[in-house]
Amino acid sequence: MIPEASERSPSVHLSVETSINIYPPASDTIRLSPDILSFLEQNGFDARDLLKLPAIRPRVVDDTRPLRDYFVSSSHNTYLLAWQVLGRAASESYTHVLSKNARCIEIDVWWSSKGLIVTHGYTLSRSVTFKAVCEAIGEAISDKDWPVVISLESHVPIAHQAELVDIMKGAWGNKLVQEPLEGVSGDTISPRDLKGKILLMVEYYPDEYCQEITADSVSEALDCLSCAGTECDMISEIHYEIDPVLKMASHSQPKISDSLADLGFYTRSMKPIKHWLTEELPSPPHPPNILMNVSESLMLAMLPHSLSELIEDSRRRIRRIYPRGVRLSSSNLDPLKQWRSGSQIVCLNWQKFDFGMQLNEAMFAGTAGWVERPSRFIGVSERKVKLTCDVIGISSLPRPKEHTEFTAYVHAELFNHSKNLDWRSKHFKCKNVPEDGADVMWDGRFEWEFEEDDLTFIRLRILHHEVLSKDEEMLVFCARLYDLAQDWRFIHLLSMDGRCTGATLLVRFIISEI
Repeated sequence: MIPEASERSPSVHLSVETSINIYPPASDTIRLSPDILSFLEQNGFDARDLLKLPAIRPRVVDDTRPLRDYFVSSSHNTYLLAWQVLGRAASESYTHVLSKNARCIEIDVWWSSKGLIVTHGYTLSRSVTFKAVCEAIGEAISDKDWPVVISLESHVPIAHQAELVDIMKGAWGNKLVQEPLEGVSGDTISPRDLKGKILLMVEYYPDEYCQEITADSVSEALDCLSCAGTECDMISEIHYEIDPVLKMASHSQPKISDSLADLGFYTRSMKPIKHWLTEELPSPPHPPNILMNVSESLMLAMLPHSLSELIEDSRRRIRRIYPRGVRLSSSNLDPLKQWRSGSQIVCLNWQKFDFGMQLNEAMFAGTAGWVERPSRFIGVSERKVKLTCDVIGISSLPRPKEHTEFTAYVHAELFNHSKNLDWRSKHFKCKNVPEDGADVMWDGRFEWEFEEDDLTFIRLRILHHEVLSKDEEMLVFCARLYDLAQDWRFIHLLSMDGRCTGATLLVRFIISEI
């Protein structure tokens, strides 16, 4: 049974600690197995010196390119502490994701009997005041930060939008870009021009606008609430107050006042219209700096047959991809498919460290949340390479709950535009495992040949082999191939909720051109 949500209950945030492989901890805090120490000594390596070396190379990002030339680390439904339908909105969610360098966040604002609130409309989510959210965001952004893009999903009647504007201006002050910057055109404005600034995404509805069939408004919310089985049982056990004003809110998109529209000069958000992919959107009649706001469902329907057109479109303007609303438990889309299509802003649910968030962490590890897009995309190979990896062993592998004996193995995966590859180590039976974890020597090797590109990723997972059920994921490491440090390294493995475990995997990566 799920307890009733409480405004004062402590929140648990997903706090992924990817940076440990860029900035390793002090070597004297890491326990290594006797077998690992013996292996290194026999091969002439000092274990403590090796522990000081990063497994992922720090990346330097040019901040002078136009905004459309970057991928941006992006949070979907930022206000939620938990699931899409059952979660509680909280202002501290914004403080948390901004501290983790999310640079595109979302505010879903509604008019209610309590005034302006942030909540996940037409679901059972609890709300927080719009003012509290804006104040938390303002306090979390410093002058040196790379710009933050805020997707404002406004469900506020035009009569109350002046209050909306006043709250944002009051909370953000000069951080909010309220008019075009002098001496810089919208086509060339760069992150350097906007350090410490907030760019507001304001919706634009042209006359010919029609909602996508897959729009994640009321229909998707109803899909969520028509679920079956355990999740529906969980929903039925929660009691939420239904705001009478919110309940009567119109399902159609509200009009946008001039005062609100003016705040979105650099990022006017528009849903796709007929021929959007192949035609220009000139200003006038359209506003300048259109940002296309496209659903995951529509993008998947367009791939792969419209890939070249999508890439070409991304050279003209920014494209934001948002997930289907029926992702009840805050699961994530595959961002790699969207990055390969050129999409700059791919929104993920940061409540869950699944495959999508693992890739996102790998993409933006050690950066300020903005990463330069490759100048050439999928389909144009840079060179053919061979990746050789030696997987020696692990120290301090945490044992599964309620297990003193278990069977562990390594599963390596490569995600590449031409083909995906994988390898599994031999299984190792761990017996009488102490509380400080198991030590395993696999002494395995794999070699992969493929066409390298800037969007190739590698993932290593440690799994617990189950005989009668699906193998359990225990630990994970994910990195962009371009960022991998070569030669011998200790990889610090994360738990499946993104936290440091103290476990280290000794590996050697060698990348050679064929």
